[in-house]
Amino acid sequence: MEDLIESIRLAIAPDATDEARAEGATACRSILSALEAKPGEPLATPAVPAMATVPSPEAVASIVGALRSVPPEQLLDLAIARLRAALPPGQAAPAVQPVKFQLVPIPRRG
Repeated sequence: MEDLIESIRLAIAPDATDEARAEGATACRSILSALEAKPGEPLATPAVPAMATVPSPEAVASIVGALRSVPPEQLLDLAIARLRAALPPGQAAPAVQPVKFQLVPIPRRG
């Protein structure tokens, strides 16, 4: 069990590799199948989804359908978190500056 938890810890690290994330997902599935098992029944081997290079139209439709119910603020937070995680280690995102407009007076005619 400790190995599974360690795999999950490594997978959620900001600099985790794709392989570590895949191992963490498999560990999560294993733990979930153990929690859902009934006493006396053998543990089911978790199904690992096949990784396709191009998602099918049905997969795209289901993803879009799932995202449709997510508030835009949450989608933006997720996108920002993913972009920050993609930064090289030790590099921080620049501070956000407020938008500044310069007001230019327009002379009146007349």
